[in-house]
Amino acid sequence: MTTLYGINNCDTIKKTRSLLTELGVAYDFHDYKKLGCDEALIKKFLKHFDFKSLVNTRGTT
Repeated sequence: MTTLYGINNCDTIKKTRSLLTELGVAYDFHDYKKLGCDEALIKKFLKHFDFKSLVNTRGTT
Protein backbone atom coordinates (compact mmCIF):
# COMPACT_ATOMS: atom_id res chain seq x y z
CA MET A 1 0.00 0.00 0.00
CA THR A 2 1.12 3.56 -0.69
CA THR A 3 1.68 6.02 2.13
CA LEU A 4 1.18 9.73 1.50
CA TYR A 5 3.12 12.01 3.86
CA GLY A 6 2.14 15.62 4.53
CA ILE A 7 -0.16 17.89 6.47
CA ASN A 8 -3.90 17.82 6.08
CA ASN A 9 -4.46 21.47 5.19
CA CYS A 10 -1.84 21.59 2.39
CA ASP A 11 -3.43 22.36 -1.00
CA THR A 12 -1.10 19.96 -2.81
CA ILE A 13 -1.96 17.16 -0.38
CA LYS A 14 -5.67 17.89 -0.79
CA LYS A 15 -5.35 17.63 -4.59
CA THR A 16 -3.28 14.47 -4.35
CA ARG A 17 -5.73 12.79 -1.98
CA SER A 18 -8.64 13.67 -4.27
CA LEU A 19 -6.80 12.27 -7.29
CA LEU A 20 -5.85 9.04 -5.51
CA THR A 21 -9.43 8.57 -4.35
CA GLU A 22 -10.77 9.33 -7.85
CA LEU A 23 -8.39 6.76 -9.35
CA GLY A 24 -9.31 4.18 -6.71
CA VAL A 25 -5.77 3.98 -5.33
CA ALA A 26 -5.66 2.71 -1.76
CA TYR A 27 -3.34 4.76 0.46
CA ASP A 28 -2.54 5.57 4.06
CA PHE A 29 -2.07 9.18 5.07
CA HIS A 30 0.65 10.16 7.55
CA ASP A 31 -0.15 13.60 8.96
CA TYR A 32 3.02 15.16 10.34
CA LYS A 33 1.14 17.54 12.62
CA LYS A 34 -0.68 14.68 14.33
CA LEU A 35 1.81 11.80 14.04
CA GLY A 36 5.15 13.57 13.87
CA CYS A 37 8.21 12.26 12.08
CA ASP A 38 10.71 9.98 13.76
CA GLU A 39 14.43 9.76 13.03
CA ALA A 40 14.14 6.50 11.06
CA LEU A 41 11.64 8.05 8.65
CA ILE A 42 13.82 11.13 8.15
CA LYS A 43 16.82 8.92 7.35
CA LYS A 44 14.72 6.97 4.86
CA PHE A 45 13.65 10.17 3.11
CA LEU A 46 17.21 11.49 3.02
CA LYS A 47 18.30 8.41 1.09
CA HIS A 48 15.98 9.45 -1.73
CA PHE A 49 15.70 13.25 -1.53
CA ASP A 50 17.91 16.27 -0.92
CA PHE A 51 17.18 17.77 2.51
CA LYS A 52 16.20 21.10 0.90
CA SER A 53 13.31 19.42 -0.91
CA LEU A 54 12.03 17.96 2.39
CA VAL A 55 11.75 21.30 4.21
CA ASN A 56 8.81 23.57 3.50
CA THR A 57 10.28 27.04 3.14
CA ARG A 58 7.04 28.58 1.87
CA GLY A 59 4.98 27.96 4.99
CA THR A 60 4.94 30.06 8.13
CA THR A 61 5.88 27.25 10.50
